[in-house]
Amino acid sequence: MFISLQEKDIRTINTFLQPVIKTLIEHMKEENSLFRIMYKQIIYCGSFYKGTKIGEPNEFDLNIILEVPINYDCINIYPISSSYVKLSITDNIRAYNTAKIHNLTNKERRALDYFIFGGILDANNFRTWIKSIVDQVLNKLPGLGNERELSVNDSFKAKIKRSESGPAITLIIKIPHQIQCISVDLVPALSFNITKVTERLTTKFRILQERRNKECFAIPIPEFVESFHWRLSFCHQENEMLGKYGPVKPIIRLIKKLRDTQNWKKIASYYIETVCLNKLTECNMDINKTTKTLFLFTMLEELHYAFDQHKINYFWNEEHNLLCKIHNTEMFNIANHLKRIINDIKRNAEDDFILAKYILNPEELSSLRKKINEPSKETNDAENTTNNNICIII
Repeated sequence: MFISLQEKDIRTINTFLQPVIKTLIEHMKEENSLFRIMYKQIIYCGSFYKGTKIGEPNEFDLNIILEVPINYDCINIYPISSSYVKLSITDNIRAYNTAKIHNLTNKERRALDYFIFGGILDANNFRTWIKSIVDQVLNKLPGLGNERELSVNDSFKAKIKRSESGPAITLIIKIPHQIQCISVDLVPALSFNITKVTERLTTKFRILQERRNKECFAIPIPEFVESFHWRLSFCHQENEMLGKYGPVKPIIRLIKKLRDTQNWKKIASYYIETVCLNKLTECNMDINKTTKTLFLFTMLEELHYAFDQHKINYFWNEEHNLLCKIHNTEMFNIANHLKRIINDIKRNAEDDFILAKYILNPEELSSLRKKINEPSKETNDAENTTNNNICIII
């Protein structure tokens, strides 16, 4: 009732959002020929496409996947820290000796040199280049102020305006039949085979090598003075693992609902997913043989431990703490609050609504109580049958 998306909302998004993005990408290809050469695909990621989204389907994460037209054998990925890497070229002569490079125009070659110079792929300049193409496309569309109108397949029009959020280029889109706007984070990324990922870059090297999907991505991180910081993304492999532990997805949605109800705004959805993946792989738990209630309670205890210790190990590199930027006081308050919730659940385990008491807000809890206490259709039918003295032989 409260953690699943409505089917009609899912259909609306699938009908309108993907054509909007496809049309925007086609405009970007027309606007910039180097982008057209480098463009590979759009990866629809984020909680909506993972199956862990709760609430309204109004926020989406999309990766624009590109390939630089040079010899990838000459690109090396070096660790800068436990969370960031540098992309460097070891042999410029061999790297640029490709048919794609030789076929570039002078303008395209200058654009390429903008984010590759001195043997380094510049993360800031790469992201700035993508952002400039989006801006050029939007500025040519009709509209007023910062809101533009994009015609999609001559069938409908979407209103778009742009903002920024971290490495993403955020588009606020108003599509037909949607009362509220949707927010789409477009994240530019470079595609790599996981054979490029060495044991220096991940503490889960064996697990990574065992995954069926062999593609990973480098995401530009713009907030550093140095221009070469990238973050590796293994979203395909994470989705594969979440699929392997399929029953964990409703548990993730329940914990995210608890987070929203308790107003723990600093706890990102990715943190919750990481805690679950860490626990499942740490003890090789067979979630299919564990009740969802027990696993949910186990995850609450795991979250309490993480917040109490002020530490969630990034799944692919345990040396990186996902909570490192959250203030100690906030972590302390959340940990204490969660401890009180866990203790109350233990004391009142016989109460059928004890979990719902914390996961749902008061109005939702009241609605759930009414729903549970409603006599079912089968019960009513049975009572009517009894009252009418009808004998049924089975």
